[in-house]
Amino acid sequence: MHDLEWVLGPSVIKFVERHVRSLLSWDILVFFHRNPDAVLDMNALASRLGRRVDELEPEVALLRDDGIIQSAGGLLRYRPTPEMRALAEAFVEACQDRSRRLALIALVLHKVTPRQE
Repeated sequence: MHDLEWVLGPSVIKFVERHVRSLLSWDILVFFHRNPDAVLDMNALASRLGRRVDELEPEVALLRDDGIIQSAGGLLRYRPTPEMRALAEAFVEACQDRSRRLALIALVLHKVTPRQE
């Protein structure tokens, strides 16, 4: 973990540990961060991400519970607090650098499929 902290920084690791539960939640976060004014229903988001609605629903619900996405009247909006927006910005920025992106993928995949000790 210490190597990842050096590569990613503790705030990005903390953000991933709390909010990036899968590669799908990663895609949703990056999409909304890059399109902060987007207002979509679940079908439109599924179409944009090339996913099925039933795949998205649990991830969107968790991001809504985290206060990152707002859902009202069947429409989804990106509504993080300023602090959360800054953390999401650091995460998305880390995604742009190859070595940091590989470290992020390793971190998320470890969460999805933890090793049996």
